[in-house]
Amino acid sequence: MSVKSKQSFFWSGFIIIVFFTLYTIFRTTNVQSSEKPLTAEEKYPTVFVHGYKGTYNSFRTMLDRFENRHGWGQKTLEISVSDSGSIRYKGTLPKNPSSPPLVQVIFEDNRASLDKQAIWLENAMKLLHHQFNVSTVNIVAHSMGGLASTQYLENTSNESFVPKPHKFITIATPFQGVTKESYGQINTGAAVIDLKPGSRALTKMYLNRHLIPPEINVLSIAGSGDDVVNVQSALESRTFFEKNPFQSKIVYDPTISHSGLHETMKVDRLVGDYLWSK
Repeated sequence: MSVKSKQSFFWSGFIIIVFFTLYTIFRTTNVQSSEKPLTAEEKYPTVFVHGYKGTYNSFRTMLDRFENRHGWGQKTLEISVSDSGSIRYKGTLPKNPSSPPLVQVIFEDNRASLDKQAIWLENAMKLLHHQFNVSTVNIVAHSMGGLASTQYLENTSNESFVPKPHKFITIATPFQGVTKESYGQINTGAAVIDLKPGSRALTKMYLNRHLIPPEINVLSIAGSGDDVVNVQSALESRTFFEKNPFQSKIVYDPTISHSGLHETMKVDRLVGDYLWSK
């Protein structure tokens, strides 16, 4: 090989090495810049509370979609509360999460009164505060879970041993009660009494609405196809949260049932946009 050929070969190899080095640096920098650190609000755990007769499965598929389909967060903690109020939990809350942490709360007695459920939710929140040093949370609740969460907010408005609520989303929550005539005939438990229009529990909650911290941001979602909680009952929340920043949304789709509201992408988008502007 001639001297010129050797020089040409050398410089060709050198240029190729430089090119790939610059390409690698560019790709690394680009990936790092796209993975922005979470904002303070994105680090707030979001607590999901099921409704009457709810179970682990109630929010299971929504949480799975948030994590694996949308990439909006990661379920890292599951809290179960027994009838006696004792707490069991699986998982943890990372101190420096890489995605919004999602927490699922499950009441083992899913037909209990609002008074009990509000206390049980308080116990779960105490765990977040004392065990994981959580100072602020969001709450997403379906149906009766929204009432239990509202009563919890009233009960703990002046307490420092639970996290402060930042945003609160109710999905198909019967603030005027369940008006479906057959509901009380085919369902049992103390919750059924509390869910009747004009019940003592709902009246008490309404009279105590002044205890709700006014800084909580509230979104209430109703469904036009909900055959259990009509739109009027779901959006009666505006009278409970009259001092709060408040929004309401109606999902206009006659095919989406009461339970179907936590199984649809339409509600996913409303929740994701309100919590994290997704």
